[in-house]
Amino acid sequence: MANTLTLNEVRRGRKQFQGFFASDMWTVKATVADTDAIALNDTLTMTMAVPGVELGDMVIGVCASLDLSDGTDQAVLTAHVTAADVVSIYLQADKGEFAADALNNAVIKVLVARPAW
Repeated sequence: MANTLTLNEVRRGRKQFQGFFASDMWTVKATVADTDAIALNDTLTMTMAVPGVELGDMVIGVCASLDLSDGTDQAVLTAHVTAADVVSIYLQADKGEFAADALNNAVIKVLVARPAW
């Protein structure tokens, strides 16, 4: 299956920022495998199941263990809660094309929080 995201770890609990966010926060770690090529100005979308997240929860941060800007190609990495129990990861190539399998073995980390306001 192309564009596979293997969930390595999901932790739910009470973390920092009490008062700004409700008691629920999630730290998620996943590994990318078997990615298709991403053409210039195209977006690769991968989803992962994160039990407990809901629409309205905020992705506070997302990062990758791979250099997404090596001088010849560059990508923008974002993540959003797109449905109950689903977080979507988006990689948009905005300077050059990413070759097939160029993102393999990258570890994606996501921090999700539920606002208290």
